[in-house]
Amino acid sequence: MIITGSNGDRFLNSTHGQMSCQTCHGGAADFTFETMDQAHLGMVHDPSAFDAQGAIPACQGCHQSEVDATRNSLHTNLWGEKAAIEQRGQCTFEGSGYEEPFEAKCGGCHTTCGQCHVSRPASVGGGFPKIGSYYSHRFRATPDMNEQCTACHGSRVGTDYKGELEGNDPDIHRQKGYKCELCHTKEEIHGDGQYTGDHYEHRYEVASMPRCETCHDPATPEMDNNYHSMHVGNVDGNNLQCQACHSQSYKNCTNCHNLVPDAKADGHDKFDINPSTVQFKIAKNPSPHRAEYDYVVVRHTPVDPDTYADWGLTLPGYLDRSTWQYTSPHNILRRTERTPDTGSCGAACHATPDGPGGFYLREADLYEADGTTRLPDYDANIGIVIPPRMK
Repeated sequence: MIITGSNGDRFLNSTHGQMSCQTCHGGAADFTFETMDQAHLGMVHDPSAFDAQGAIPACQGCHQSEVDATRNSLHTNLWGEKAAIEQRGQCTFEGSGYEEPFEAKCGGCHTTCGQCHVSRPASVGGGFPKIGSYYSHRFRATPDMNEQCTACHGSRVGTDYKGELEGNDPDIHRQKGYKCELCHTKEEIHGDGQYTGDHYEHRYEVASMPRCETCHDPATPEMDNNYHSMHVGNVDGNNLQCQACHSQSYKNCTNCHNLVPDAKADGHDKFDINPSTVQFKIAKNPSPHRAEYDYVVVRHTPVDPDTYADWGLTLPGYLDRSTWQYTSPHNILRRTERTPDTGSCGAACHATPDGPGGFYLREADLYEADGTTRLPDYDANIGIVIPPRMK
């Protein structure tokens, strides 16, 4: 029985619980069925998915504005992933023939209304979330942080926020009991419609995305100190993203998306999986979407020249965009390795060594472990490395 316990009672007494199952899910409407198969004939498993006409009949009767907003959102359409393919592949995604392999290998992460507000996302197995003591069909205006938000955004965001990486603490906002909705608003997630053109192409373009300055105004007395005056809004071109000082180390992918021959089959049909590394890297800002900062935290994107080889897609623009990309780890602390309680922040940060263990992205990070062989993405990233004179 899926509608049980206190959550079940809350659902049955709610607006949605007063409706018949068939109102949303279809199936046999006249209750003359004799078997389960007859009862489920024509049933719609996820009635909150958009249909071929771009509508969600089960939702839009009461939630038209939300349906209109999310129809063209990043969450629903994965515009960001498609834009990245277009940039490196120098192609137009729509009508290209790449839609089918994209859906098969990349498209499983897009979601529907119900997969945020009722069930767990299909990409992580689906099913009803366990909130409290029971699994429940209960509708939630705000998705559950564990069962829905970080069920999808878990390997980076969830791991960082909860302090699950060895040696890290939970994000200070987590320690204070804050959940995703503190910073990530309904307008941002559904789509705020403030884009230029047909849609947003990157999450950092979204006008309503969270910014540290919303709560932590640099002009307030609390924020007025020598460290901030030297690093925040500095007219000498040393404006640092907040995370450059206040993030802990985080996961960086290596080159795990490159195809390699499989001995069991002909051709390239298998991905070479290299382990992620826990690092912290600051570089010159490569993002056109957050250009207010000069130096930012970067994370390595695991794209390889052969990532889409099995689609028949080469990447002539592979080197046109850095593979170390602007990032915003969700693992904030006031005191980090760069902001120690005692000693000099300058010594802690500016005296960092070159190479994988250092805080700055240096040219040495663009070489294989032998120190002499350039990585395939060397030319894409050499423009954002921090030169040695900034030690």
